[in-house]
Amino acid sequence: MTISFADILELGLPLVLDGSVLLLAVIGTITGLFVGAMPGLSSVMAMAILIPLTYRMSPPQAFGLLLPAYAAGTFGGAIGALLLNIPGTGAAIMTTYDGYPMAQRGEAGYALGLSCVYSFVGGIVSAFFLAIFAPVVAYWAIRMGTREYFAVAVFGLGVISYLSPSLVKGLIGGAIGLLLATVGMDSITGVSRFTFGHAELAGGLEFVPVMIGIFGLGEIMYTVEKGTREGAHLPQKFGRMLPRMKDVIRCIPTTVRSIVVGTFIGVIPASGPTIGAVASYGLEKRIGKRREEMGTGVPEGIIAAEAANNAGTGAAIVPMITLGIPGDAVTAVLLGALMLHNLRPGPTLFTQRLDVVASIFILFFLGNVLFLIFGLLGARIFVRVLRTPQRILLPIVAALCFIGAYAVRRSVFDVHILVIFGIVGFLLRKIGVTPAPLILGFILGPIVESTLRRGLITTQGSFAAFFARPISAFLLVSTVLLLVSPGLIRLARFLRTRYRAKVERQV
Repeated sequence: MTISFADILELGLPLVLDGSVLLLAVIGTITGLFVGAMPGLSSVMAMAILIPLTYRMSPPQAFGLLLPAYAAGTFGGAIGALLLNIPGTGAAIMTTYDGYPMAQRGEAGYALGLSCVYSFVGGIVSAFFLAIFAPVVAYWAIRMGTREYFAVAVFGLGVISYLSPSLVKGLIGGAIGLLLATVGMDSITGVSRFTFGHAELAGGLEFVPVMIGIFGLGEIMYTVEKGTREGAHLPQKFGRMLPRMKDVIRCIPTTVRSIVVGTFIGVIPASGPTIGAVASYGLEKRIGKRREEMGTGVPEGIIAAEAANNAGTGAAIVPMITLGIPGDAVTAVLLGALMLHNLRPGPTLFTQRLDVVASIFILFFLGNVLFLIFGLLGARIFVRVLRTPQRILLPIVAALCFIGAYAVRRSVFDVHILVIFGIVGFLLRKIGVTPAPLILGFILGPIVESTLRRGLITTQGSFAAFFARPISAFLLVSTVLLLVSPGLIRLARFLRTRYRAKVERQV
C-alpha cells in the first residue's frame, strides 16, 4: 500500500480547508497550550475533556480539534517546566534540568523560544514520518492474521507494564483493564456478562466516561488531596525569544540525534514522547560536546528534551492508526476518538477511509505549525496562565468532566460511571498504579479476547499454533523476556555479588 504526498493533498486538503475545521484547529491549539502549561493538568486530561465535544462532529472536525491539542499540549508542558520547575506534562520532565536554570538567570524568553522552535522542528519531522511510514506499516498489517494481532496487543500491554514505575503494579493495571473490557455482550456467543441487570451495560462500558473519570476526575481528586497550588511567582525578566544563529549551528548534531531517538522510541507501542525525551537527554549527557555543563542551563539540554518529545508524537500515532496499539496515554485517548466516530483503526482504515487518514496527516502537520505561531506570539500571555490558582481552575475542569460524560449519550448512568471511575483513578494513584496500563488494557481487551478465541477456534484449541508463525512467535517471546528481565537482572546481580564475596574469602 503506497500513498504519495499528492494523494494526501488531493484527498485530505478539501476536508481540512473547511472553515470550521480550521477554526477548531486554532481552538485545539490554544487549549493544548493552556492545559499543557498548567501543572496539575495534562495533555491526556485535555483530550479527555475535548473528546465529548466532538461527538456530533465529522471526523475531520473532530481531529481538527484533537490533533493540534495533542501537538500543542506536548510543547505546552515545557512552559511550566521552564518557569516553575514543574513540568506541565510528563514529556517535559527533562526540560526542567536546563530550562529552569536558564529562566532563573534572566533568559526565560530565550528558553521558551528554544523550546517552541525545536518542538516544532521535532513535530514537523514526526509529521512527515507519520505520513511516510503509516501506509507502509498498514501494508504489512493487512497481511496479519488473528494470531499476529493477538501477539501485537499482548506485546503492547507488556511494554506499557514494563515501563510503569512498578512492573507488578503495571500488570495489575493492565489486568483490571482487560477485565473491564469483558463487561457487556460476548461478541462471539452473544451472552451478557457482568451487566448486573443494567441494560446500559449490554454494549459494554462507555469509553468516554471511563476515560474522563480515570484521567480527569481521578487526577483532580488526587491533586486536591495533595493540596492545591496558588498562583505562581514568575521570573520578572523575559528577554529575547528567537534562537541565536550560533546556537542553531552548534546544536545541529544534538537536534539530529534527538529527533532520531525520539522518533525511534515513539514508534514502539506504549512508549511515547516521555520515554523518548528521557533517552535523548541521557544520550546527550553522555556523548554531547557540552555534556559536563548539562543541567546548568545550556541550550543543548532543552533541545535534546523538546526535539525528542515532539518527534515522538507523530511516531506514537503510527502504531495507533495502523495496528490499533496506542503509542502512549494520549494516543490511547485518540484511539477512543476513532472508535467514537465509527472508525476502526488498522489497515482497513487505509482502504475504506483514505480521505480521513489523509486529513489526519495534514491536521497533525497543521497543529505543529499553529503551536509554533501561537507559542511565539502568545508566550507572554500563556505565561500568565500559570498565575491562575488551582482552587479556581480545578472546579471548572471538574464541571467540564461531568458535562462531557453526560453529553455523549445524554445519560445519567454515564455520570455515575464517571464518578465510580474517578474514585478508581484516585485510588490507583494512591497505591502507585499508573492509569495508562488500565486504559490500554480496556482498549485492547476486545482485541485480545476476540483474536485469542478465534485463533484457538481455527487451530482446534492449540496454543502452540500461536508460536508457529514468525511474527507472533517473535512478539510473544519478546513479551515474556521483557516481563521476566527485571527478575533475571536481579538474579544475575545476586549471583555476581555472591561470586565476588566467595572470591574475596578465598583470597
